[in-house]
Amino acid sequence: SALRSAINNAAAGDSIKLGANIKLTSQLQILKSGTSSKKINFSGNGYTLDCSGISSGWGIKVNGSYWNITNMTIKNAPDCGMVLQVGGNNYIAYCKFLNNGDSGLQIYNSSYGNYVYKCESYYNYDSKNGGENADGYACKLSGGKNNKFDGCIAKYNSDDGWDLYGQPYSVTMTNCEASYNGYISSGKTTANGDGNGFKLGSSGQNVKHYLSNCVAKNNLACGYDGNGNTAAMSISNCSSSGNKKYQWYRITG
Repeated sequence: SALRSAINNAAAGDSIKLGANIKLTSQLQILKSGTSSKKINFSGNGYTLDCSGISSGWGIKVNGSYWNITNMTIKNAPDCGMVLQVGGNNYIAYCKFLNNGDSGLQIYNSSYGNYVYKCESYYNYDSKNGGENADGYACKLSGGKNNKFDGCIAKYNSDDGWDLYGQPYSVTMTNCEASYNGYISSGKTTANGDGNGFKLGSSGQNVKHYLSNCVAKNNLACGYDGNGNTAAMSISNCSSSGNKKYQWYRITG
């Protein structure tokens, strides 16, 4: 397709813009890289990449660096909507991740320095696993350094709003909201979804995460859960209300 050709042949400083909604039939792989002074711009112009034609796997794989990926909806992927896997220094802004079969957006495998701004992640649900994996945003297991979320919203994801399970480096979340996670779009719960707003690591870890001006409300489990991470968190001007289990749980700092 024209989109694939443009992505595969992109060079530093190029701009790619969607002109219509597109239904993908295989994973869109972003492999080329821009530079710090000449980023590659990929704008959705408000259009949608519908990943329902993909038989398995993620919708978009980002292995390149210095991309600006903006203003598009990514929906119906069999697995995660978008995964930033290696490379880094990417800017993901004004994107929506809807109804994917795992997390809306995931950062792992050393991907570093990514700035996720004013994105929304709703109704992601891994039905094959009873909801236990599909987070709004996952920066977990093996993400690199200096990943930041600013002004993002996670609602009605079957597992957690944000999941930092096993994440070895600090993550920053500013002006973010997690609500109604642990519920699916019908308002029902799933067999295995956790339903935390912000899950801040896992046992055996001592990794400090930074949260400011965040809101966690009406999630199925906890608003904020340290989940066994023993580091003192940096939390300022954050609120927690209406969460069914605890508002703050296993948080130090």
